[in-house]
Amino acid sequence: MAGCPGLRHFKKGISGVSQWTGTEHKEMQKVFLGVLAGAVSWEVYVVARALIDFIYYAQFQSHTSKSLDALENCLKTFHQHKDILIKLGVHEHFNIPKLHAILHYINTIQALGSTDGYDSESPEHLHIEFTKEGYHASNKCDYVEQMALWLQRREAMWIREGYMLWLSENMEDLVRREKIMDRWEWLDEEDEPDVDNDGSAPHHATLTYNIAKRAPFCNVSVEDLATNFGATEFIPALTTFLHEHIPDSPVEPGPHDSFDLFKQCIRAIPEVKANGRKAGVAAVFNTALVVENATDYQQAGGIASLRAAQVRAIFMLPPQFGSYPHPLAYIEWFTPLGQPEARTGMHVVSRSTHHSRRNAIIVPINRLARGYHLMAKCRAQIERTWTSHNVLERAKYFYLNSYIDIDTFSVLKYLAITTHPTKRILLPQSALGTIK
Repeated sequence: MAGCPGLRHFKKGISGVSQWTGTEHKEMQKVFLGVLAGAVSWEVYVVARALIDFIYYAQFQSHTSKSLDALENCLKTFHQHKDILIKLGVHEHFNIPKLHAILHYINTIQALGSTDGYDSESPEHLHIEFTKEGYHASNKCDYVEQMALWLQRREAMWIREGYMLWLSENMEDLVRREKIMDRWEWLDEEDEPDVDNDGSAPHHATLTYNIAKRAPFCNVSVEDLATNFGATEFIPALTTFLHEHIPDSPVEPGPHDSFDLFKQCIRAIPEVKANGRKAGVAAVFNTALVVENATDYQQAGGIASLRAAQVRAIFMLPPQFGSYPHPLAYIEWFTPLGQPEARTGMHVVSRSTHHSRRNAIIVPINRLARGYHLMAKCRAQIERTWTSHNVLERAKYFYLNSYIDIDTFSVLKYLAITTHPTKRILLPQSALGTIK
């Protein structure tokens, strides 16, 4: 399983886990469907997919009629095909209280709101803040009275802090409004900002990023970029970037140039070899969804104009090539997103090539929309030479993991339906037509 920020690796497998916690269940379900695809019959897969999709839809913080329809669709699919697990001897019956409880989810959400408002995680977390921390702050004698006094004092400080924050925000808003009014007094009619037909200012999706003030890898040569970072097409990619964005650049990049590289934003870290007793560290080059066309993405949002890529290097453009406002990223493209597989409901991509070499370009890092997780597309027999460190290099096809977190699931599964009705993302019910 390729690595990804926020993904837990079960390095010793899952068979040795004697008692599963809710957190471990959540970690496992992030990769569960990618592991099952091709390893079990599609009749079994559609049951697992329907149930996990239901779990993710049920965790939405807000719902529409379409999301509730998708939730109901998942539930119907599960109950229509769950008998396959009885036929295979996986389970004897489905008289399970939790399976009965999910029958009431839709009506409950319509009556009381989204499920995150009445799950057990909030009171469990409050138990830590209001009970455990208060008890540890006492001297363990007559602790109930001490805990109540401790909570009273903390609440007083919270109220005071909230009041001071409210004051500071009001002052900032007042100063901001005064500056805006001063600016509008000097605007000519031809300088007024563009507005839509309805008179409102246009709203576009924007991307922000955080990066270190100082690059941890300084003066990295082009040769090191190729050998340690895998950026084998760095010079051609940078030449193309300069021709497109800085056409008046005074010099052309060459093999003798050096660059200052970052290792965060999206992780791009070369291998650290073992030194004495200190163990080595494998290279980490994360994958991301990158904006191909900024205009299309700003107007449509969602997955419009997004494409998977692997980030090999993040660097600042040296001053001899000209000035550019953002750090840059050397990326290697995967193939464009097409329609998802009917059975798995996930997009499948592979390495993109250009003239029999990897298709690599350089983009500003504000084009990196989000970090993303790719899972190797396996069959029943998994290639034993694959490891979490080399699978992105050795596997041929990959699933875009829609289940790495709720936000990603909503973008790939739900927003793709609501924002692009003609580009329909198949729900579990749609996969049933392929089952024979």
